[in-house]
Amino acid sequence: MKTIRCAVYTRKSNEEGLELAFNSLDAQLEAGFDYIKSQKHEGWESVKTIYSDGGFSGGTMKRPGLTQLLDDINKGRIDVVVVYKVDRLSRSLSDFAKMMEIFDEKRVSFVSVTQQFNTSTSMGRLTMNMLLSFAQFEREVSGERIRDKIAATKKKGYWVGGTPPLGYRLQREDESKGIYIIPEEAELVRAIFTGYAEHQSLVTVANHLNDLGRTTKRWTSKSGRTHGGKLLTTKYIHGILTNRLYIGKITHTRNDKTDVYEGLHQPIIDQEAWDAAQQIIKKQEKSELHRWTHPHLLKGKLRTSDGFAMSPSSTHRPLTKRSETKQKRLVRYYISQKAIKHGFKTCPIKTINAEHLDELVRGLVLRYINKDDIVKQPQSVRDRWIRRVIESVTLDTDQVAVSLLSEQIDRLRSHKFKAAPSETPAYPSCLHTPEIEECGKTVTLTLRIQIKKLDGRRLLLSPDGSDLIIPSNPVPQQHIVDAIGQAYRWHNELIRSGTTIRAYAEQHRIARSRMIELLPLTQLGPEPLRHALAGTLPSTVTLDDLISASKPLDWDLQVTELGIRSAG
Repeated sequence: MKTIRCAVYTRKSNEEGLELAFNSLDAQLEAGFDYIKSQKHEGWESVKTIYSDGGFSGGTMKRPGLTQLLDDINKGRIDVVVVYKVDRLSRSLSDFAKMMEIFDEKRVSFVSVTQQFNTSTSMGRLTMNMLLSFAQFEREVSGERIRDKIAATKKKGYWVGGTPPLGYRLQREDESKGIYIIPEEAELVRAIFTGYAEHQSLVTVANHLNDLGRTTKRWTSKSGRTHGGKLLTTKYIHGILTNRLYIGKITHTRNDKTDVYEGLHQPIIDQEAWDAAQQIIKKQEKSELHRWTHPHLLKGKLRTSDGFAMSPSSTHRPLTKRSETKQKRLVRYYISQKAIKHGFKTCPIKTINAEHLDELVRGLVLRYINKDDIVKQPQSVRDRWIRRVIESVTLDTDQVAVSLLSEQIDRLRSHKFKAAPSETPAYPSCLHTPEIEECGKTVTLTLRIQIKKLDGRRLLLSPDGSDLIIPSNPVPQQHIVDAIGQAYRWHNELIRSGTTIRAYAEQHRIARSRMIELLPLTQLGPEPLRHALAGTLPSTVTLDDLISASKPLDWDLQVTELGIRSAG
């Protein structure tokens, strides 16, 4: 006879009574074992592992005992799961359905001792779903009662929750119910409001108070654990500045609606100081709407051609390949979720340099909009409008498609910008014309590209291998700058000392071949040198290309070989 391996799962919502010698979990476990014994003639046997969760709600699957049970089921160690009641396993219909799918996939049966059914039969499944629906209904009704009680308590002006925020404490045994001011903490709250009114900067207030040794609220829980006492952050200070508790109010938010009631506690801040702080916050938030400050322009808008999102990320890399220092540079990029979830071999895009792609999209959009006053705005303002206009960006190995919203394009073209600064900020210039397709509410700009890897960089180039864009802020390639600098240092020291390359290399423990390789860089003409140091060389030019072009002493030929634009 085949042995049927049976596991008993037990759960109790709270920890009350768990310290007893024989508690609710023990009773459930005993009932489960007794039921398994009654099926011994069918080959049922209990596994040795105990799966139990004391003090865990049935409304969540984040329970250690349940996690271990599901793990053992996935490993094929269990044939039957036995519970005292259905709601011991879960009170959520959706969670229960997920578990039933796992059980079905692994051919595991589910048995309730007191409700006498088995999921291997159709009647058992029907009964299970009915019971579970009522269990979830009971849970939701209980939640509604709790929420109604909280709302009623707050309406009377009482604080409801755990530890009150900075400046307040809960009542002591000899005090009536409510929250009371802690004088020392109240001084810090007032200092925050005063400092913000003076400096109008969260960062300045946080730095000043941190320098004075002030910290977040510190308290000790009933278990004896100490919380808080950390450095003040802008987020923490903003939370204090927007908390109506400090002007004697109690707020209650439900269904996205916030009600404000008069509290029974004593306020720390007067109405005048509160209004002044809110006015500054409102002014700054309004100003923030006109700027896009996230370093990744296409966050949330970029996808690969097969529909996978490309998420913003960054990493720190050495300044150069041969860098002997610990200095690193920040490299921003977008990474395909397909590469993350299914492996890099499955995705032809994988990653793309964020600065290159962002500049390309900026150039495409600005060229299509063709509105002089937007390019004269600061980049943060331009980026905010570009993001508003863009519906989505789709990247493929041979093209990039930018979908624009026609309604937002019209708004941008009709918008009257404030007077531009005296000097127009740099902006990217697109060197190629995209295909334009107007379709109802959208306009799609499609540009043919190729993705090519050169000098460890994955570049966006035109199909013929030329640059797609003149970037707004060119950045020189650090390894090229370092190589030129090294070549000139060696050249000058060789002339000064009058020694040979071989002798100098041996004296300074340098590879002679490396010196011979780089020294021709000192023969670069003014134009190639200027472009190399300014970062305006064509993207396809590598260090090897630069060394090769420097060998002939014809400067005009060097410019031609490197494909340098006369306009720089």
